[in-house]
Amino acid sequence: MQQKKILIVEDEGVVALSLQSILTKMGYTIIGTAITGDEAISLTRDRQPDVILMDIHIKGSSDGIQTAEKINEFSDVPIIYLTAYADDETVARAIKTRSHSYLVKPVNQRELYSNIEFAIYKHRLHDRAGTSRENLELFMTKVKDAGFVIDLKNRILSTNPAAEVLTGYKTEEMKGMNFFDLMNLAPSHRGDAGDETIQRLLALEALDYLAPVATFSTRSGKRRTGVFRTGLVREEKDDHKSIFILVSEIDPADFTKE
Repeated sequence: MQQKKILIVEDEGVVALSLQSILTKMGYTIIGTAITGDEAISLTRDRQPDVILMDIHIKGSSDGIQTAEKINEFSDVPIIYLTAYADDETVARAIKTRSHSYLVKPVNQRELYSNIEFAIYKHRLHDRAGTSRENLELFMTKVKDAGFVIDLKNRILSTNPAAEVLTGYKTEEMKGMNFFDLMNLAPSHRGDAGDETIQRLLALEALDYLAPVATFSTRSGKRRTGVFRTGLVREEKDDHKSIFILVSEIDPADFTKE
C-alpha cells in the first residue's frame, strides 16, 4: 500500500499532538509538525508531503495563507486549511491560494479523513494524467515536424527528434539557447517580407517576431525555409509560461508554382 504522508502546520502544541494521534490511527504517516511558515516551507521542500494541514493563524512573520502562497511557488501539494475563524475575509484570502478545502476547528474526524483522501486522490490522478506540457512533449516525439517549447525569454526548454534532424543540433545542446539566435530567422518573401506594416514593426526592434513563413539556418550554415506555427502552452492553474513552436520544412520552389 502506498504511503500517505501528512505535514501538520499548527502552533498550538496540544492541537498538533491531538491531530498527530488521530491521523496516525487513521493510517497516515506524519512527516513533521511545523509551528511557523518558514518551518513549513522547509519541511515541504525536504520531505514532500502528500497533504499539508495548515492552521491559518500560526507564529512567525507569515500566516498560514501567506505560507501556502509561498509553497505554491514550488509545489502543487494539496493544502487543507484548519482554523477556528471562518469570517468572509479569511475565506476569501484562502480561496485565492487554490487550497483544496477549508475546515473549521474543532474538526470532525470523518470530515477530516474524507477531505484528506479526496485531496490525495485528485493529486495522484493528476500526476498519472500528466501536465499539459508533459502531454505536449510526449506528442512531439510522435510527429515528423520539428517541435520546440520555449520560455517567455525565448530560451529553449525542450525539442523533439525531428528538431535535431532539422537543425543539426542535439536536444541537450539546444536547451537553454535563445530560439531566435539558434534559428537566425528571416521572413520569407512568401510570408511577411513584403508587408509594409510588418516591416515598420520590425524596424522598431521592439519585439522578437516569428513570421508564419521564414528562412532559418542549420548547424552546417545552410538556409532552409519553413512554416512556423505557434501556441501558448496551457500550464497548471491556467498560467502561460511557455510557447510551443512547430516547424514544417518546405521547398521554396513550391511557392513559385502557385
